[in-house]
Amino acid sequence: MNTPLPPALFEQLAQTASSRGVPAMLAALGDELTSERRWHALFDLRLIEARLAEGLPAVGDAGTLAPEVRDAFEERSRQACLEVGWPLLDDGQVAAAWMYLRASAELDEVAARLEQLAASLAGRDEDDDARRLLEELVHVALWEAVSPPLGLRLLLAHNGTCNTVTAYDQSVSRLPPVRQAPAAAVLIDHLTAELIANLQSDLSRRGIDVAGIDTLPGLVEAAGDPSLSLGPHVDVSHLHSVLRFARACSDRSMLQKSLELAHYADRLPEELRYPGDGPFTEVAKASRLFFAACLGEEVDQAAAFFSEQAGIASSSGSAGSRGPLEQLAVEYLIVLLARGGRPAEALTTALAHLPRGGEQAATTGLVPPVVELAAAAEAQQPGSMQRLLDACRDRGDAVTFAQTLAVAAASAAA
Repeated sequence: MNTPLPPALFEQLAQTASSRGVPAMLAALGDELTSERRWHALFDLRLIEARLAEGLPAVGDAGTLAPEVRDAFEERSRQACLEVGWPLLDDGQVAAAWMYLRASAELDEVAARLEQLAASLAGRDEDDDARRLLEELVHVALWEAVSPPLGLRLLLAHNGTCNTVTAYDQSVSRLPPVRQAPAAAVLIDHLTAELIANLQSDLSRRGIDVAGIDTLPGLVEAAGDPSLSLGPHVDVSHLHSVLRFARACSDRSMLQKSLELAHYADRLPEELRYPGDGPFTEVAKASRLFFAACLGEEVDQAAAFFSEQAGIASSSGSAGSRGPLEQLAVEYLIVLLARGGRPAEALTTALAHLPRGGEQAATTGLVPPVVELAAAAEAQQPGSMQRLLDACRDRGDAVTFAQTLAVAAASAAA
């Protein structure tokens, strides 16, 4: 708690206002508040200065502002937020700092500063201040989505895997896939490391030499007969959750690790093969095919599997009659074709089986924009952009038509 300001200060402020004017008095008070690190009071002061600088009254309703005055005042307010937000963050007052930095600072810079603060927790006793800092870091990093990977790492270190998986579902899963992917990578790495350590220990107890084997495929191979069940060496619900989270990843290293986790899941005892969601009811098989196809492997097998799940080429094959789980299978089919190097097939599937007429076409958030699919397909199958233009005419989709023309023009200019 701040100690009271010295009584002499008030006399000095009054004298400065009388002899040098109000702006000088406010500047002097600003210097004092800065030296005393009274950041909230400094912010209030800066707003008063901003009002006076723009010809507004120091207090009360300013009325309707001219656009240039409003813009100038908002910029001064933003600068005030930065002036007090960064020092508050440096002081470890993460929640208080975020009030000011939320609308004024770049998220990447805030995330970098949070990483530095998180590093300061290493080796500290769990005192009240450390616990408060941890809670505030997790709240801003994870629940405010400033740096979900950091929030998850902190939860893993201090709360364990179960709480972290739950937190991912409640927070990260609502973000766009591009922001989910780095957070999913944290859990993929964590579960892989946990599985490797537990599998090494188990095989060693069984008399199998695992010296120098530190990869999941190597350990699974060392376990022997692939027809025999293996595990579990981690909580199966955690394994299934991480395989679900991993679908947001497009990075090859993460896809490879996810494929290895899926292969391990394929060795679980039958009684532990719990059903999953949507087209991933057979979690191990569907995940193995999906991640392999995203890496350009077994694409035909994966396409056949998800086509069957989608009801394509069956009585339920039209988008209008397809149920929500079948529609999900269509989306995953498009994703694996696009990632697996077959954008022309992905485009064909999207045009044939995604809803028409301006409806929300995708629910997973993973399906690339159809214009992006057409542009990628053009190199493999010339005329793909024209196919999309024709489809837009048929569907009355003028916006996608215009977007396709814009992309085609940019490509031709390049």
